[in-house]
Amino acid sequence: MVIKKFLKRYGWLYIPGILFLAINSRIQTLSPTALGDAIDMLEQPSPDAGMVWRQAGLILLIALGVFATRFIWRMLIVRNARSLECFLREELFVKLQSMPISFFSKQRSGDLLAYAINDVGAVRMTFGPALAQGLNGIITGGLSIWSMITEVNGRLTFLALIPIPIAVVSIIIIGNLVQKRFRRVQELFSNLSGFVNESIMGVRVVKTFAREKEWQHEFERTSEDMMRANVKLTDTSAWLNPITVITFGLSYAVSLVYGGQLVMNGTIALGELVAFLGYLLLIQNPVVALGRIINMLHRGLASYKRLNAIFSEPSVPEEEQGDYEEEICGSIEAKNLSFTYPDAEKPALEGITFKLPAGGTLGITGKTGSGKSTLVGLLLKFFEAPRGTLFIDGKDICDIPAKAIRQAAGYVPQDGFLFSTTIEKDIAFYTPDANLTEVQKAADLANINSEIEEFPEGYDTEVGERGTRLSGGQKQRISLARALVRDPNLLILDDTLSAVDNITEKKIVDNINGVLKEKTSIVISHRLSAIRGADLILFMEDGRVVESGTHQELMARHGIYAETYEKQSKEGTQHEG
Repeated sequence: MVIKKFLKRYGWLYIPGILFLAINSRIQTLSPTALGDAIDMLEQPSPDAGMVWRQAGLILLIALGVFATRFIWRMLIVRNARSLECFLREELFVKLQSMPISFFSKQRSGDLLAYAINDVGAVRMTFGPALAQGLNGIITGGLSIWSMITEVNGRLTFLALIPIPIAVVSIIIIGNLVQKRFRRVQELFSNLSGFVNESIMGVRVVKTFAREKEWQHEFERTSEDMMRANVKLTDTSAWLNPITVITFGLSYAVSLVYGGQLVMNGTIALGELVAFLGYLLLIQNPVVALGRIINMLHRGLASYKRLNAIFSEPSVPEEEQGDYEEEICGSIEAKNLSFTYPDAEKPALEGITFKLPAGGTLGITGKTGSGKSTLVGLLLKFFEAPRGTLFIDGKDICDIPAKAIRQAAGYVPQDGFLFSTTIEKDIAFYTPDANLTEVQKAADLANINSEIEEFPEGYDTEVGERGTRLSGGQKQRISLARALVRDPNLLILDDTLSAVDNITEKKIVDNINGVLKEKTSIVISHRLSAIRGADLILFMEDGRVVESGTHQELMARHGIYAETYEKQSKEGTQHEG
């Protein structure tokens, strides 16, 4: 699919490349005859010096022709293959950007890295070196055999080429085994890449629990599996060259024994035998390269299948990226909303019903796994809600493009993910045209501005990969500032303040309530103090809403919400004391 797209744009460059490759092959086949003629000239009793010099000039001219045409076809074919590599990698990145969130939950990061590095490279080798060497071998071999038959001796040619099919069949058999073992290497490369990526991302956890030695042993085991698979692949590939050397050794032996008799009998000249051996050498090179070509073809085919599987995955529908003429104000309503994740047996949400007017604040709390983040995921259209169960501004969410909802929303996930750039650029990620004043204002609302200004480089401080140079609370507040600088009509905080203390939390909540009075807010929190001022509070358990109402209403019921709130209040008092 994607290969066809590339070939439609740039495939024409292969045509002149193949043409010059064919010319190059033809020029190469002139060399043995020219050398044989030179031998016959020198064998004469009184060689003509002028003719010898002309023949030497011809041989030099052939060498220059081979050099020039080879340079041109390599520039056209190999460079075009590099363009294909770049094209594939860009298309893969665009494809991954268009995939739904559910796709990434099923993929390992190591696999995706392998697609972008190993698989794309293997496809490039197939459409570059493998294609060129294959065509060069076919054309050169065919022309050489034709010249051996017509210009030297057909019977000698037949006898000399008898061992060659043995080499070809052996190489094909070994090539199939190479393909199987290469697939295993690719799988282990994905495992190793994923393990290393996970180790780097989780280095703090590993060190916190003093698991360095155990983790190192696990890495050594994974690395050794990779090494053994590569050794097996190398051992298999190592048979290719000896087989070709042995079979062509037999061919040369036959040529010298039988060809020598023909020379002594006067059937052929010595120069013709020399030319014959030169043609045999031209045939040997493609057969020796056949192993590498088959290897590259098998690898490229396996990688193409893997890439094609990714490109065949359904992307987010185009209508979800379309424009939406109306402004999203933020009123939200759920009517008996139920949702089950693909391949899951138990519903993640069941019978959720509530109504939140535009400008209102919805607080959601409950134990881990109760469905809080799933509800937010449906609102942001990370997953598709059943039609007729979830509405924004009175319209079914299924009829509103995901792009419009996400542009109107400011979402702050719990993990507070930051990009490896400066604090200013991280905060301005949603709004690239935001100036420093707007960034500082958002940071002040998130109660992080004073801490940022204390850094030696201020807002130009590099946060490190995933914000490793910052504390958990700082990452969460910078993520919050990133959402606030956008001035969204819908603000969604998914347990955003879990890593800050109670005093900082209160300041942030007061700031948000003051600035976003007319904005719709959804606040998920295990700390009930963060949502006590909400217009509507949902207490969830096992995907259901077990209690709902305002803080005062829920406290008056003396139910699970009131019990949890009183418990947290006592714990907070004890910590303060």
